[in-house]
Amino acid sequence: MSILKRIQGNNPPQQGGQPPSNGSGINPPTAPNMQATRRIPAPGIPSAQDTYQDLKSRVQSKLLAGLDPTADPSRVPEMRRTIQELFEQILTEENIVLSRPERARMFEQIAAEILGLGPLQSLLEDDTITEIMVNGPKNVYVERGGRIYRAPVTFENNEHVMRIIERIVAPLGRRIDESQPYVDARLMDGSRVNAVIPPISLVGPVLTIRKFARKPITVEQLIQFGSITPEAIEFLKACVIARLNIVVSGGTGSGKTTLLNILSGFIP
Repeated sequence: MSILKRIQGNNPPQQGGQPPSNGSGINPPTAPNMQATRRIPAPGIPSAQDTYQDLKSRVQSKLLAGLDPTADPSRVPEMRRTIQELFEQILTEENIVLSRPERARMFEQIAAEILGLGPLQSLLEDDTITEIMVNGPKNVYVERGGRIYRAPVTFENNEHVMRIIERIVAPLGRRIDESQPYVDARLMDGSRVNAVIPPISLVGPVLTIRKFARKPITVEQLIQFGSITPEAIEFLKACVIARLNIVVSGGTGSGKTTLLNILSGFIP
C-alpha cells in the first residue's frame, strides 16, 4: 500500500468535503481558495499633481529645445524675458489652458529649473531661512528662527536632486560621483554647501545649504540677544588687537561664523 493510500485510509474524508481531523478534535485550517481571493488591482488614476507635473515636464522640455544654446545664462533678466516669451508661445501652440495662478506657478518653477536651483530657489530667496536640508527627493527641511520645519517643496526623483547638485559644483570646477561622493562648495552669495551621494548616503543624494544673513549681525545685536556680554566683547577685542590665538568652537548653527565675522572687524 502506498503512503498516500495509508494516509487516506487512516483519515477518511468527512462528510461535506471537510478536511480530516488531526486527532485532537480541531480541524486544521483550510487552504485558502486562491482563485476566490485573487484580486486584480484597478488601473491607477493619475492625480491632479501628477497631471500638472507631466504637463510641466512637457512644456519645460519643449522650452529647453527652443532656447538658444549659446545664450549666456548669467544674463538673468534677458534670459528670463526670453523664457517668458517661449513659455507663452508654447502654451498658445499647445492650446494649454491654465488659470492665472497656475500659469505663474509653472513659469516660476520652469525658470528656477533653468536659471536657478529648481525647487530650492524659492527657499534661497527667503531671508527668514538660515539652512536648507535635502534628505532625499521627498524630504526637504528648513531652519527658520532656530527651529526645523518641513518645506512645502519636493524633487521629482534622485536624478532631479543630482542635477541641482551638479549645477552647484560644476561652475566651481568640482565634481561629484561614485569615486568622489562627497563635496563642499559655496554659492555665489557665500552660502556653504555640502553634498553627499551614494554609496555613502543611504537615502539618495543629500544636500545641505547653510545660508548667511544679507545683513550681518552686529555686536550690538549680539549683546541685545543676550548671546554675549559687553565685558566679553571688550576682552575678545583686546585679544584680537594683541594678536593672541583664539579658538572658536561649537556645534552646527551655534554662531561660530557670526562671532568670527565680528572678531574680524576688530582687526586693526
